[in-house]
Amino acid sequence: MLTEKISASAKERILLPELLDIVMSAEEAASMIKSGMTICTSGFGTGYPKAIPTALAESKHAKNLTLVNGAARGESHLGAMSHAGILKNFFGFLYNEGARNEVNAGSFQFSDLHLGQLISKIKNGVYGKVEYAIIECCKIKEDGSIVPTLSAGTAEAIAEVAEKILLEVNLSIPAEVEGFHDFGLDPFTLIKSPADRPGVPYIKVDTSKIAGIVITDIPDTDLFYPEIAPIYNQIAEQVVSLLDKEISEGRLPEQFTFQSGMGVVANCVMLGLMNKGYKGLKMYTEVLSDQALYAIKEGIISEATTTTLDITPLFFDDVFDNLEFYKKRLVLRPLNITNGATQIISNELVSMNTAWEVDIYGNVNSSHAMGTQMINGLGGSNDYSRNSKISIFTTPSTAKRGLISCIVPMVPHVDSTEHDVDVIATEWGYADLRGKSPKERAMTIIDNCAHPDYRAALHEYFDGAVALCGPCQTPHDLSKSLSWHQKFLETGSMKQD
Repeated sequence: MLTEKISASAKERILLPELLDIVMSAEEAASMIKSGMTICTSGFGTGYPKAIPTALAESKHAKNLTLVNGAARGESHLGAMSHAGILKNFFGFLYNEGARNEVNAGSFQFSDLHLGQLISKIKNGVYGKVEYAIIECCKIKEDGSIVPTLSAGTAEAIAEVAEKILLEVNLSIPAEVEGFHDFGLDPFTLIKSPADRPGVPYIKVDTSKIAGIVITDIPDTDLFYPEIAPIYNQIAEQVVSLLDKEISEGRLPEQFTFQSGMGVVANCVMLGLMNKGYKGLKMYTEVLSDQALYAIKEGIISEATTTTLDITPLFFDDVFDNLEFYKKRLVLRPLNITNGATQIISNELVSMNTAWEVDIYGNVNSSHAMGTQMINGLGGSNDYSRNSKISIFTTPSTAKRGLISCIVPMVPHVDSTEHDVDVIATEWGYADLRGKSPKERAMTIIDNCAHPDYRAALHEYFDGAVALCGPCQTPHDLSKSLSWHQKFLETGSMKQD
């Protein structure tokens, strides 16, 4: 594209003049990617490239691609490429309905992982040579450094390891977001408080690797949160009750630091904290939602670190209208910093994450339906649960209008083991598993968390397992331990006769 055809607004975003010569269309940029290549892209719920992945999907000229991404789940990114059938492998966090269906249909291979390990795996060559990094940014500085949009994620790492870089400069994100980010950190740098900024607010880039720049103005519109049902508020009340008790008994400071996963329960917990008058809390997390932004504005959260703003379109204007306010209180950092054990341990986090189902000993399945079908990826939940001061998992006690019990004899897939789970909370209560043996854990979970319709059957299973195994450590009847799941597959219900 000729320099004189570039809009004035775009020129204001590209401050290194020689890079204006490689501004091109999304189709031209996509044409550089060839079949069989490995591409890494930036972004999470926000901050992912949209134009080039869409052009790749529409042209279908490049097939058998390996895609590595933190958690971009939009239809103009992972959704488009999975529907087009151009992927061979995907590594990262899976949270896109279309892509999930393609994985479950065997259309391409997906390898799940703890997201806190993703950057080290990329840098160590686990996914092979990275031919292209595709990164969304809002500004290219005079020295070629780039300012990402509303996500940090893996952008810094993929810019370093990729042979070539394609940039999408998104004009829908103000250049003034510069100052949100904190890059250039060693993973073992000790961050004393979430709002500290020991690094720099941009990514240093070898400009000789920049192969093309695409100008876009495509907003992030894919993210939404479901309507809050009463059951989620009930679960949140149990979590807040636990936190109140921890504070009253001196195990937790009043202004504690917490991590909260994505989802409606997390938002309800924050509402519960507001309603109870909590102030000055700190947040150190992987994703930060609409409700967390509201909590920052209301003073419930005094400062926060995240790798991405997982916000809905409703909240973008609020961020852009109050940039300086949020910059003082909110920092976007790379994934290996937000999810790194060094920071999680030193900040003594309370972690709150979502389970799909939990067994009577506290093992958590958060990613697979019936043990075989992907629901979503693991994400960073275990990065936090394993290293936190208190690890909490929440789930409704039942699903499918009561036909599935979310408290089961044995989970058919384990994402977080009983050793990494301190508390289970449902709408019926919470089970504090700390300091309890497996048999004690089973009683606590059944009596406090299971739906009353399933408690008798769970006790019957446990009593039968004890009788069968005798004085063993963890009683199980292997002939029946997964029978509840099998019954659902055969009849459409877990309810016991």
